[in-house]
Amino acid sequence: MIPIYVKPNESYTNVITYILKLIEKNKDIHFQFLEKKSEAKIVWDHLDEQSQIITTEFYNSIQAKQFEFNIENDVSIRNENGDKDILASIFYKVNCLQEFGFKEDLDEYGRYKYSSSYQYKYGLIEKNLVQKEIDDFMLFNNITGKNKKSRFFISHDIDTIHGSFLQDGLWAVKNKKIGVVLKLIFNEVSRKPHWQNIDKILKISSDYEVYTTFFWLVNQGVGLSNIKNADYKIEDQKLLLELIEKSGSYNGIHKSCTTDTLDREIEKSKLNTVYNRYHFLKFVPSIDWEKISSSKIELDCSLGFAEHYGFRNSYGKAFQPFDISSNKPFDFVEAPLNFMDTTFHQYIKMPSSKIGDIIIEFYEKNNKNCDFSLLWHNTYFTDYKYNSYLAEYKKILGYIYENKIEVLSPNQLIEENKLQW
Repeated sequence: MIPIYVKPNESYTNVITYILKLIEKNKDIHFQFLEKKSEAKIVWDHLDEQSQIITTEFYNSIQAKQFEFNIENDVSIRNENGDKDILASIFYKVNCLQEFGFKEDLDEYGRYKYSSSYQYKYGLIEKNLVQKEIDDFMLFNNITGKNKKSRFFISHDIDTIHGSFLQDGLWAVKNKKIGVVLKLIFNEVSRKPHWQNIDKILKISSDYEVYTTFFWLVNQGVGLSNIKNADYKIEDQKLLLELIEKSGSYNGIHKSCTTDTLDREIEKSKLNTVYNRYHFLKFVPSIDWEKISSSKIELDCSLGFAEHYGFRNSYGKAFQPFDISSNKPFDFVEAPLNFMDTTFHQYIKMPSSKIGDIIIEFYEKNNKNCDFSLLWHNTYFTDYKYNSYLAEYKKILGYIYENKIEVLSPNQLIEENKLQW
């Protein structure tokens, strides 16, 4: 154990304690929080000349819920002398403080725009800045910790089941695939839509010896911000929901774009679940973290930019967000989303043949201390319109299998990242 002292009853006390506990999780080390400063190896006390750097103005601003900070291209919090406060810098990034209080930076769907972020401004979306700062903190204080092999969390959002008839059908007509058109018609008549393919996804998962998580919409029709919710009734999918659980995979809520609360949607779904991802990534941390905390949800998987893959909060692991109002961590875990099929297809418009290699290369550049969240919609398991995306998904799973990379369950993400507070 590493003996440390954090001066009590200061604006920085709980924030610094929180970041130290995050570092404990990251490096598999243990700090001993002491009441006597004289016995500590590392000290945080703004009145002590031997203290670690503390930018009191930052912590005072946080308590006052004022979030405008002068952030340069290294995205650091510095004191009046220009000295970097590493723990404050980590806190700023991990908890997405750039997104707090800036309504003008939201898009038409109410999402924080990637183009408004420091990641976009300074070209940092692929940089795990927080990990570098944790490593710097360890080195500066001569602390030895563990570097663990990066892992994956794999999931599927079930937005639509019946869309194949029109979308794959249009593709088939354009490509003069009359046999495909006839097959799609037969699938609809026999009530087995082509995108009702959960059994196919589970078979692929079994082939590569992984378990995955399925997020289901509870509400139908057009919702808030004119966003389409489900085109299916979740109560009609009971056999598929049971099949997922029997296979060892997991079901979660895909919070629809309606005014329903999370608990109301869990109740409607009749699922015994504590996992969620917001549909369309229509999610604002400063607002929705409080809603999640007041619900039964224990794991949220919504924190990602739709427009670009990478690190939305400049950190590669799941974490408990910090509740500024109560000055302590929220009671749930956030698992940031790093890679999504529609990001490559609809936003970046990248040739599908490059996607698998980009994700694999990204992993190899960050092969320590990251838990990467990969989302592949059921619609991208098609044999027709998006057929090439299925090949890329299998390429990624093949890489995971061949390199013996661990694939995480949602329960692992919760258990491993809950802080002792």
